[in-house]
Amino acid sequence: MTRRSFLQAAAKTILAMGFGGLFSSRSAHAATDGIYHMRQIITTDPAHTRMIEWDSPQLLENVCVELRRADGKAEQYIPAYRYLSMDGETQFIYHAEIPVSDGASYRVIEPNGATAWIPLTRSASEMTRALLFSDSQCGESYDVWREVYHAAWQRHPNADFAAIVGDLTDNGESAWHWRSFFDVMEGADAPLARHVHVPVLGNHEYYGLSWTAVPPVRYLSTFALPDNGSTDFRGHYYSFDIGSVHCIVLDTQFLELEGRGEALKREQMDWLMRDASASTAPWKIVLMHKDILSYGEYQTEQETQHGISDVGQVFLDTFDTLGIDLVVSGHVHAYRRRQLRTRQTDAHGTLYLLAGPAGNEYFDVPAEDYDLAAGPNPVPSNYLYMEADAQHLHIRCETVRGTILDTAELHK
Repeated sequence: MTRRSFLQAAAKTILAMGFGGLFSSRSAHAATDGIYHMRQIITTDPAHTRMIEWDSPQLLENVCVELRRADGKAEQYIPAYRYLSMDGETQFIYHAEIPVSDGASYRVIEPNGATAWIPLTRSASEMTRALLFSDSQCGESYDVWREVYHAAWQRHPNADFAAIVGDLTDNGESAWHWRSFFDVMEGADAPLARHVHVPVLGNHEYYGLSWTAVPPVRYLSTFALPDNGSTDFRGHYYSFDIGSVHCIVLDTQFLELEGRGEALKREQMDWLMRDASASTAPWKIVLMHKDILSYGEYQTEQETQHGISDVGQVFLDTFDTLGIDLVVSGHVHAYRRRQLRTRQTDAHGTLYLLAGPAGNEYFDVPAEDYDLAAGPNPVPSNYLYMEADAQHLHIRCETVRGTILDTAELHK
């Protein structure tokens, strides 16, 4: 069964089940049927604030996020919501930004019940730790994504955030795919609700139910992301500071945006120059979905399948100018390590890491001349684990089984 035929069959099944079947699972921490997929999403300053979000199949009356501080004092925050009607589903997506402090916890309450209290954790060290996933998309089951995601958190429970570098789901408009993606991120340890998550747009977020390019409406409705000052592309790109790291999230889907792609390219580049130049953080890292090299995928602008990609042509020289230390990308479903400056391999240049898949889509990927290290081909499901303080950045690629495929170090 192809992805498309499976998706069409799943949609018919869901519609036949009726509205109640649309939300088949709820948070393990929920004590109310109106709250699903409770999650923490990144803010500009995650050391001091968090965005709390959840989904509901109905409009909730008198709902709020309650914050309990270490001294026992409680505050309530009234959420905003977005209304989404897509793929036969009506959904209300709630969000509220709350402060965070040592020993604080939060819950969501509404007249019919409340969730359990969820701790709001902050790093107690000078080290910034991150889990970096890419291509969690799956076909007929998200069981592999479940295994990768939970294995990574079990090995690194003190990570400050988890980023998913594009292609979160296989289809950007499918209610089944998004629900399946979130369902497996929940569980007894509830990392979705307990830890900060950083989403990045990929090309699959732009896929409609007919598998043609559409605006990423469900993605942009699902995540309330840091403000980038844009009117036309709010949520497509943003940045945040955490510890010694300034993290920049970019949208590389110029092709999928079709007629609006050039506008995004210009606006995002102007913002990138201002944002990165203004940062005084020791480390500047970029998270973006499409890679700087082609790896056999046809590049429409250059009419080639090899060497620097169309996306690489856009960003490589700018990353040199801005002194970007690390770029993490996905899309290719392979692990590769490269280090470039002035479009040449250079031990003092920007470190480019290609990671994934974190799901169950495996590809045969050719080599590129810039590759300094490569995983097996096809590579097993994997993720990156990063640690950074003011002088050192260490990152390694780990498979779902715990095998370390590669490590890299940067020093100031």
